Amino acid sequence: MLNSKNCWPVFVLGALGLAILMWVHHQRMMVLQEETRSLAQVSLDKAGFTFARADTSDGRLLISGFSVDEETAKAACSTVVDGVRDRIGLPGVYSKIDCQGVSYPGSAVVRPPMPTKPEITVPASKKAADKSAQQTEFTCQTRLTEAGKSGSIRFEKGSSPLLGGQEVLDRVAAVAKECSTFKIEIGGHTDTGGAADLNERLSQRRANTVLDFLISKGVPADQVTAKGYGESQPLVNDFPNGKGNIPGQPDSPLREQNRRIEFKITASD
Repeated sequence: MLNSKNCWPVFVLGALGLAILMWVHHQRMMVLQEETRSLAQVSLDKAGFTFARADTSDGRLLISGFSVDEETAKAACSTVVDGVRDRIGLPGVYSKIDCQGVSYPGSAVVRPPMPTKPEITVPASKKAADKSAQQTEFTCQTRLTEAGKSGSIRFEKGSSPLLGGQEVLDRVAAVAKECSTFKIEIGGHTDTGGAADLNERLSQRRANTVLDFLISKGVPADQVTAKGYGESQPLVNDFPNGKGNIPGQPDSPLREQNRRIEFKITASD
């Protein structure tokens, strides 16, 4: 006859087994979603729709970008549908494809076209003085670094849409426009947890998100570039226990230090 003292090990083992199964399912779901998102992006790039980007949010595959016209926007969306048709709706993958983030002139999508920097007439003497006083490389780099560290730029977990830090990027955009004679690289960095190739792709997507934001604030598109470094340039050892390659590790302040966006002057006109 079993009593409560004899049964508790069975309950504990059962709960542990269930937790392991749920964790394995979650990890498998994340892999399937990333594979599908990557497949969608490859389909877009191969078809020449380089303006469009594939991201993830709330079980949806999100396609965003600014197209030259409605016909091209619809063609990009159809390319994604054809590329991942066999995956949509599978358990653990995406429930739908959302192309509402692709806008074009005259569309009702919230995302505006990328504006150009307005032409402002400035006296030659004042322009020369401004360049001498403000646009030295050291001064501009210092200001960019300070603006980038004036707050926290946050993204959705495991994805690239912005969750916060728009006010930080507003300050970065203001500095970039004042230092318009310099080219600026937006560097995306991740912590060292998980697969290195997935981290590199994630950091590139996040850098691209920041690039789009700065351009939408008036920074010239030919002034900024985006580069994803993944986990290759950590500031600190965020896994001193050596378990960074094991999925499901808890978050920590050390990992947060390595997840960052940096702004670096790379050249001058």
